[in-house]
Amino acid sequence: MQRFFPSFFLLGLGMLSLASTGTSQSAVVADSIPTTDQDSIQSHQKEVQEMLQKQLLEMTRFPLGSTVETWSHSLDMEVTRGGRTHVQRFWFNPKKNGSMIWLPDSTKSNECLFYDPETDRLASLFPSNSNGTLISSAMALKMGLKGNTTATVSKRASTWISVPSDSLQIVALNDGKSTIQVALGKKSSWQADGVNNWLSMQPIPGFSLPPEASKQPIVSFEQTSPDGRVLYRFRLVQTGPLETPFTLDLSAIRVDDPTRPLAVIAKEWAAQNKANQESQEKDTTED
Repeated sequence: MQRFFPSFFLLGLGMLSLASTGTSQSAVVADSIPTTDQDSIQSHQKEVQEMLQKQLLEMTRFPLGSTVETWSHSLDMEVTRGGRTHVQRFWFNPKKNGSMIWLPDSTKSNECLFYDPETDRLASLFPSNSNGTLISSAMALKMGLKGNTTATVSKRASTWISVPSDSLQIVALNDGKSTIQVALGKKSSWQADGVNNWLSMQPIPGFSLPPEASKQPIVSFEQTSPDGRVLYRFRLVQTGPLETPFTLDLSAIRVDDPTRPLAVIAKEWAAQNKANQESQEKDTTED
């Protein structure tokens, strides 16, 4: 959705610049202006600046999308990495390869990460405030936030071995660099799908999961170094359907794109505004 602003907008930007550099000159003029008039002028200038800042913000932001996304299930995962432990929340729809949204650390804030594989758009969002910021492909690649190569291996190619256990089914794998031990829950394809989708979006190298993980959810995962140091660990705290689905109207979420300089945005606005004015003049002439 494109928004247009009156032509005095660019003039207003110049006024903001003058206001920031002409303090000493304003002080001289202010000496000759009655206090009540001076307060009125300052109040007006403040209102103009607030209006311009609001318009500038509107120019630099745009809707995240045009659809309404809904997620029917969620899972909470306790993650330990780099000596830190925190809980993540991940929303998903079983057996659907659509958009995903998750809370990287539920103890910090309500900042979520959103990824739409169809548009390849990744964003940091604050759903409660209906705003966010797009994350460029280069930054996402650097941060490892656009998905990894996690996938289950075929039974024929599997090198996972069973580990004796009195309760859960446990399998292990040693690739010479680390040892991974996985505990699998009871058969539930939708739970397995949720865990695997969550794991595929973590900022870590992808894993080759045991073939059973396609139908049995991973309830715990631990990767250790040869000296026994924990490199990565997670355990499933809870998962299940939501009483009320989590819904997000992408058209109501406004995001900014840090890769688009203000000069480019202003140029686009000027060109579009000119075209809009020409169209209005043409309609007036035809009438």
